[in-house]
Amino acid sequence: MDRATDNIQQHIYREREVLRSNLEELEGRVRAVVDWRRHFRSHPALWLGCALAGGLFIALAAPRPQGASRPLAYRRETEPFIGYTDHRRREISLAWRTIESALIGVAAAKLKEMLVRVLPGFGEQLARRKDAGYEPGLPGNQRTQH
Repeated sequence: MDRATDNIQQHIYREREVLRSNLEELEGRVRAVVDWRRHFRSHPALWLGCALAGGLFIALAAPRPQGASRPLAYRRETEPFIGYTDHRRREISLAWRTIESALIGVAAAKLKEMLVRVLPGFGEQLARRKDAGYEPGLPGNQRTQH
């Protein structure tokens, strides 16, 4: 009886070590995926372009103070200041929300791809849930009607 107990304890210990090793490997992979510095070093032009585009978008979206005017080279003295209208602000806000939603969607898709590669059985579980009628966009994971 002691021999069987020892075998079970050794098996549990080995499995625990394998799980610990797998978790450490998973943690390392996740850290590598979310390390923005590594991504910046591998694609600096892309990140600088995104920063430039974001800064330009923010500069265009930011309202000017009422007394602000364009530089003298571009403005006639008699020309009144024309600020952003509410319609323009709504258009910019809608565009920003659309870009934000797209970026969140891309990030979620990349995270799902990474989890499918890193976690054994994750892809199969997602496929089973989708086959069972669960849609991720529905509130409370309601079942779809087929």
